[in-house]
Amino acid sequence: MNAGVALLVILGLVASLQYWRGRRLNLTLIRELVGQMEEALQPVNKNYTWIGGYVGVVAEYDLKHEVYEKVKGTISLLPHHSLLYFPISLLLGRRDRVYILIYPKRKLKGKALITRGKIKGISQASFKDTVRVKGVVLQRSYNSKEEAEFMTKIISRLKDPSSLEHLAANVEENAYYARLRIGRGDISELLRCFIATVN
Repeated sequence: MNAGVALLVILGLVASLQYWRGRRLNLTLIRELVGQMEEALQPVNKNYTWIGGYVGVVAEYDLKHEVYEKVKGTISLLPHHSLLYFPISLLLGRRDRVYILIYPKRKLKGKALITRGKIKGISQASFKDTVRVKGVVLQRSYNSKEEAEFMTKIISRLKDPSSLEHLAANVEENAYYARLRIGRGDISELLRCFIATVN
């Protein structure tokens, strides 16, 4: 066997190993995150849609709650199973994340956005300010101070607010939108804070 063939065989074996290990990791993450959401929400109905093979799932939950009617979560994972595309994803700055939409039964009072970084969102917001919650500096941009204060209260109840990258009151969808980095228990904690807090 010449060196070129040997190299191809080794690459093939490494790619196969990466595929099975990465696939198992993504499936484990998805099961854990879905479990966190179900445990926190106790939904009456649930529906899951796979996206991109092993890179994520869209979860939809109907609730029996006096304030919130449904929650939609999108789990977006890196392609841990792809030997070639995984490093490219890291270079592009992609990370494992969860996106949550929480739909209240009432109509939102206005737009509001809270982020840990620079705000790129609401360009025509009436107010902008900065608050510090548990040592984390948050940028706020809002037309509704009531919604901004409500979301700040939610964030203040989190053990580690730094896991939350973005929280918004989205008037167009009449939903609260959250983007989180994946960490142990963070999703469950955020959802429990919403369920327990009434605006």
